[in-house]
Amino acid sequence: MTEAVGYAASAVAAAHVFVDRIDDDSDLWVEGDDGHHLQRVRRLRAGESITASDGHGSWRVCTIAEVGEGRLRLTPTGPLMIEPVLAPRLVVAFAPAKGDSAGAVVHQLVELGVDAVMLITLARSAVRWDGARGDRPRARLGRVIREAAMQSRRSQIPVLLDAVPLADLAGNPGLIVGDPAGEPAAAMELPAGEEWIVLVGPEGGLDPAERELVAAAAHLAVGPHVLRAVTAPVAAAAALAGLRRPLTPDSQ
Repeated sequence: MTEAVGYAASAVAAAHVFVDRIDDDSDLWVEGDDGHHLQRVRRLRAGESITASDGHGSWRVCTIAEVGEGRLRLTPTGPLMIEPVLAPRLVVAFAPAKGDSAGAVVHQLVELGVDAVMLITLARSAVRWDGARGDRPRARLGRVIREAAMQSRRSQIPVLLDAVPLADLAGNPGLIVGDPAGEPAAAMELPAGEEWIVLVGPEGGLDPAERELVAAAAHLAVGPHVLRAVTAPVAAAAALAGLRRPLTPDSQ
């Protein structure tokens, strides 16, 4: 089946949902939490159009054929579409602040179109999700990512990456460090590896050893003022997101 290129967010539809498959014309059932949300909370009705995606970039318009208790049956009515791939790939690695802020930050990063998120532990980190104690928060963030992708009508669900040592990031040719003394986004060069990894430090910033480790990387400033740790990752992602461009079919 030939796929056309387009964004699910541009379709006229009442909602967006993720399903296991979208590559044939068979009817689809939406059940579980998603079915409950669409039927009980959103109160969608038979005959309304929604977009359905496999979470890997493919999507199509469907019509709600039947509504049951906490479930909906969808009939594909539109052509199979593929969401454009934006370049460079955008990854944001940030150190979570105190409190329950990581979920809000990640939600906004997903809305802005980032491809992957990494929560990194640095010398001055106030929150550490190392080892088993990070399992439950990571599972929760996985749900946040999926929900944010559904809300923003993305067809590609971003990835939550495992944290790596700062030294591993330092050698990446596309590393960009958030820094009030850095250059504006317009000065950032396209990375040789076709990927930007934006590093945003914790409250108090990077310590001297960490600054030395990433001294050779590009440094990005999004304004002359000091940003909170929960604002800086989102601001950096927003500044770079507008510089990305869709890959042509021949370059994918």
